[in-house]
Amino acid sequence: MTIEMAGNFTREMKSLPHVLDLVENFFAKAKLQKDDRYPIELAVEEVFTNFVEHNSSGSDGISIRIRRDGGLVSIVLTDYDAPLFDVTKDAPQPPINAPLADREPGGLGLHLVRKMMDTIVYKHENGAGTVLLSKSVG
Repeated sequence: MTIEMAGNFTREMKSLPHVLDLVENFFAKAKLQKDDRYPIELAVEEVFTNFVEHNSSGSDGISIRIRRDGGLVSIVLTDYDAPLFDVTKDAPQPPINAPLADREPGGLGLHLVRKMMDTIVYKHENGAGTVLLSKSVG
């Protein structure tokens, strides 16, 4: 069974509910188990939010394509007109074992994405940054 959905979104936080609508519609159509939904939704929300917050001056939108092919869900998020920022290497590792009072804000979301997804691949070509996420599902 192959199910695919896609959308293009404006580079602003008010687009996030529309992004989450796309994800929810995909979940319903792809008949994903409840346990498989949370990590996927969190990953899409986190990467989209990072694109918006760290490239607010980008002139183009952000596209999202989400696909289920059997037991694998793949998500491709593309930030057009983006600076080079490899989420797999450039994002700081948060000090997760440090006391809360000693921690600086930031970095925890991408840390969780790295832990919850099976694979994360970043590429930057022709001014566009693309994050490919994949997760095995039941």
